[in-house]
Amino acid sequence: MMAGLLEHGSLKFLDLLSDDVKAALESVERRLTFEDGQMIYSAGDDDQRLMIVRSGAVKMGRISPEGLETILAVFGEGHFIGLMSVMVGRKREQNAVAVGKTVIGYIQHSEFNALMDVYPEIARAALPATLSRLKATLNMVDDLRRLPLAAYTAVFLHGMLESAEVPGVIPWSQSDLAVAIGASRVSIGKALKQLEADGLITLKYRAIEVTDATALADWIDAARAEHLSS
Repeated sequence: MMAGLLEHGSLKFLDLLSDDVKAALESVERRLTFEDGQMIYSAGDDDQRLMIVRSGAVKMGRISPEGLETILAVFGEGHFIGLMSVMVGRKREQNAVAVGKTVIGYIQHSEFNALMDVYPEIARAALPATLSRLKATLNMVDDLRRLPLAAYTAVFLHGMLESAEVPGVIPWSQSDLAVAIGASRVSIGKALKQLEADGLITLKYRAIEVTDATALADWIDAARAEHLSS
């Protein structure tokens, strides 16, 4: 089971709300429980409900026409999913799969809009939560365009440290990482070996340990500086 979160440092929606507003959201929720690996929704579904992760996690991804999976994010407790569907009526654009036993709170489109009229705080929280995801995405695209694979892998790993359950340990296999980054398993293996040779990580069974987060951040800064000037 893939257990590590991939939240890209984005803000949690529930952390930005007062207790009164959280209670108001809970009062209109319908909660469903999903088992590990169970599909929550598929790309193309026309479902205009907001989803709030109450426990567990949700893996967001896409499947290419060739059958290759790309992991876009793994959101844990406190994050919302599906705001675009609620606000502008768009169909789902990714697949959402439960990671571990996961509880989702569903809020109907009409009820969410009614609550925003009563509690403008909801919109004020949704905006920074959404913008933080956009900022993270733009930074990742910029790094992906500029940096060699080893450096981009280092950026990716460093971004996962904040949400790691065990400090410094990212519980992803090399295959999981390859799918998330969009590179071959062989290429990711070479990149990780380079980082390990530089003393930045230690490869474990289905996990990667960052031995010194500060050293990893400094190494990333140096890599960015080198490739920005080249």
